[in-house]
Amino acid sequence: MSKREVAITIIALAVATVIFFIPKSNKSDLSEKTEQVTEIHTEQIKTSEIATESVTEHITVSAIPKEVRDMKKKKQEEVTTEEKTEESTGSVDVNGYGWVQLQYSAQYHIMDGHLTRSNGSIRVFGHRETWYSTNESAGQATAVSIPGKHVADDGTIRDGDGYICVASSDLPFYSIVMTSVGPGKVYDCGCSSGTIDVYTTW
Repeated sequence: MSKREVAITIIALAVATVIFFIPKSNKSDLSEKTEQVTEIHTEQIKTSEIATESVTEHITVSAIPKEVRDMKKKKQEEVTTEEKTEESTGSVDVNGYGWVQLQYSAQYHIMDGHLTRSNGSIRVFGHRETWYSTNESAGQATAVSIPGKHVADDGTIRDGDGYICVASSDLPFYSIVMTSVGPGKVYDCGCSSGTIDVYTTW
């Protein structure tokens, strides 16, 4: 055996002897401390990664000009409105006159001889029916706010569910009533008793 091999053997035996004589409790403490240090470093790495992702996302959003972000948001809102316009909003039974598919903007086909600009006063469904143009009152025709108020394809004023906005002095606000141009909901009053005033842009 060479001198080098002898030296290596002696060193190995010395190390083994030191490890052998280390108290068991110290070995356990050493192992536990090693695990704690490892866990701390792991948590620090995770925290650092989360912070990096957050900063990266903030930088990415901030890098987009405000005008572009506003334009994108407006486009998304327009798409949502278009999707809702193309779809009917549900079916309702209007005071025993049968089930009607609510339409956000599409024209209802309830009956022939329905209310029109030229045929502006008819008697139907137990009431007299007339129309009121919001154009003539600068759009301020209702006593209460109308959620989702918009102009439908036929020129009637409707709410977000597709109900035609009407006035009645006999029915409570938000009552549902059938009209010749579709299901209506009471959002105003002030007309003659026995009359349903349909809001339009005619």
